[in-house]
Amino acid sequence: MGSGLTPWLDPVLGLACLAVAAFHLVLLGRRHAPVASGAHAAMGLGMAAMFLPSADPFPQPLWVAVFLVSGAWFGAAALRGGSLLDEAGQHVVGAAAMLFMLLGGHGHGAPTATGAVAPEHAHHGGGGGAPGLLVTMLALIFAAWFVADIVRTVYARTAVPVATAPVAVAPAGTTVTAAPAAPLTASVVAHVVMSGAMAVMLLGMA
Repeated sequence: MGSGLTPWLDPVLGLACLAVAAFHLVLLGRRHAPVASGAHAAMGLGMAAMFLPSADPFPQPLWVAVFLVSGAWFGAAALRGGSLLDEAGQHVVGAAAMLFMLLGGHGHGAPTATGAVAPEHAHHGGGGGAPGLLVTMLALIFAAWFVADIVRTVYARTAVPVATAPVAVAPAGTTVTAAPAAPLTASVVAHVVMSGAMAVMLLGMA
């Protein structure tokens, strides 16, 4: 599939998605939130396959099945939680976006580095039944969601927390320093990379 943007961007983002998948596979091996880690790893591998379709060994029906199961699993959890803004809801949106890219994406081929149109992999072709305007609108909506997710995630980690307890008055001559912002952990960086890669792919579809 590829993003259809600049030729060098697809390999870079494909390798970044592979790194994210490897990170979550390590977490999965350590039994750290195995369901969520497995879903993140599958999404990283799926995105890498879209950016690097020639290196994808799996057929489209397998990817579709993976993200249907993921969306159903986390959809049930989101219904129990009553929100799409928690982790389960984000997995639902992620699975829906992956299915949209797999089934509604580029129809006949992606541009190669030389500018010619390469034959599209049969398992990444995307159906041609959806009207182009609808595909564009949905791609932009999904892209906006992931851009907002990046902003929300980074802000939540770097914003200085507001104190909720009464603040004591410092004695004269002393200095009060604000609490440091929470550091960006590897999990947060991986999350931001994936959201960014998905936004790029979706903007390429639009």
